[in-house]
Amino acid sequence: MKFADLLMQNAAERGLKYVFGLPGSGFPMDAMEAGRKAGVEFVHVSHESSAAIIAAYYGAGLDTAGLAIGVKGVGAGNMAGGIANVFFERKPLVCVFEAGPTESNVDLVQVADHSAMFGSITKSYNALERSTANDTLRDAIALATDGRSGPVVLDFPSDFDDGDCGELPVQSPRYVEESPHSDSLERAQALIDKSNRPLVVVGTDVATTGATAELMTFVEAIGATVISNMDARGIFPESHPRCAGVLVGNYIPNTLEGELDDLCDLVVLVGADSLMTHVPWGFNMPAIELVSRPEYRTTVLEPEVRVDGSLSESLKALDGSECKGVLIEDIDSAKQNVLKYFERPSEATFAIQDIVATCRTVLPKDGVVVSETGAFVRMLEHLWEFDRFGDFLGTSGGRTMGLMIPAALGAKMAAPDVPMIGIGADGSTLMRLGELEVFARMNVAMPLVIVNDRALGTMKSRQVSRGMPEFGLDLSPVDFASVARASGINGVAVSTPEEFRLALADAMSANVATLIDARIDQQPYWDNFALSIGAIPE
Repeated sequence: MKFADLLMQNAAERGLKYVFGLPGSGFPMDAMEAGRKAGVEFVHVSHESSAAIIAAYYGAGLDTAGLAIGVKGVGAGNMAGGIANVFFERKPLVCVFEAGPTESNVDLVQVADHSAMFGSITKSYNALERSTANDTLRDAIALATDGRSGPVVLDFPSDFDDGDCGELPVQSPRYVEESPHSDSLERAQALIDKSNRPLVVVGTDVATTGATAELMTFVEAIGATVISNMDARGIFPESHPRCAGVLVGNYIPNTLEGELDDLCDLVVLVGADSLMTHVPWGFNMPAIELVSRPEYRTTVLEPEVRVDGSLSESLKALDGSECKGVLIEDIDSAKQNVLKYFERPSEATFAIQDIVATCRTVLPKDGVVVSETGAFVRMLEHLWEFDRFGDFLGTSGGRTMGLMIPAALGAKMAAPDVPMIGIGADGSTLMRLGELEVFARMNVAMPLVIVNDRALGTMKSRQVSRGMPEFGLDLSPVDFASVARASGINGVAVSTPEEFRLALADAMSANVATLIDARIDQQPYWDNFALSIGAIPE
């Protein structure tokens, strides 16, 4: 079986109906044809970086690795930006590139060193060889999906002898967890026994390893306050009275981290990811770290005790009978001390708080929010509670501009019957306007809410915080609604809460995607964000 056939038949067997990329004259064309025969559609997009993100979120929605296909050199360089996004957001992806000849000591058209290009933003890079192509593909899929997900790159050399590459690969077995060592459990227990006000930080590996129930029992037994990594929202229900919110890496007095640093005396990290725990580490208290495998060890701190092995077993083994625990009233007080910074500004006609409140009301309980970076994210962190893992798909480790539109496209294509709302920013949207046409072409229907403050508002606030004059960060008043309509989807501009409510209600029931250009009041938005990060005084 030729590799293109091997690849596409494997995609079909894993439930992939679509692969993404931009076609080239060599291997991508062969892959397109092989996909057609296997019932897998090649979806061409406007930019290679979008292809990687769409494919990764599409694959994640199907609990497998998505597949993106690209070409050598400049095409690979274009896709590298999307691969970096996927790497930092910990999503499963396999990218196959046509590359240059296996051996070359001369400059050739479109040829670049892919291994150097992708080395730091992938879990693995491999150049295919015919005799081992089957095994390489099998291992790539297993690596992309197992444990801490991420992108894997395979190069298809242009002088590759595309003969028989064997049959469909067999999935490699998943990592088998070891039991935790008794001595580390004993040392962790001693710290818990000395604690009166523990804090638990929840990471995605709690869900990956199926330790959600054990986490809940442990939290209630020790009377802990709980915060989650951004990408782990909903693993521990955020409506639970012991949940304080989300770890975002700010430790100044008017932030949640600042409040909890004063309230708590021990932090227990459970299945957290180094990338999601932020640098510098600002909690001034001893730490215990529970990790299922070495890749989840944090590098931002050196814990007093690290317990390696099964999270379920570790959580079951630790006892909370000697721990007094944090009073619910104290947790609520800490939350309220922070929430005051997120109150709707009375002087605003149309505020970000209006958008969040309306989206919360309109989106069904089984719905999903897809987001990206921007000043509005602070509102999503504090004003929207998520009780199910996977209901919030936002930028975590990458703090990525331009994530929402391709991520929403991939997520919705994986789960077309799940209600979704995409919430993004105007500056980010300018990066991805070409992908609006893909929503139209692929008949993907969902609301895309663009928070339009006509500026890079986050950076304007940070200019203020550094004592710089405001300059260089304003945007032209782009008519995103008209651009959307020109791309084949619905587009509507709104500038009041009532207009937004009506537009969102219509968009939720529309049979095509709808971009809502939400033109909020600028200065209250900037001031609100600046206040929430301590950029301006109260």
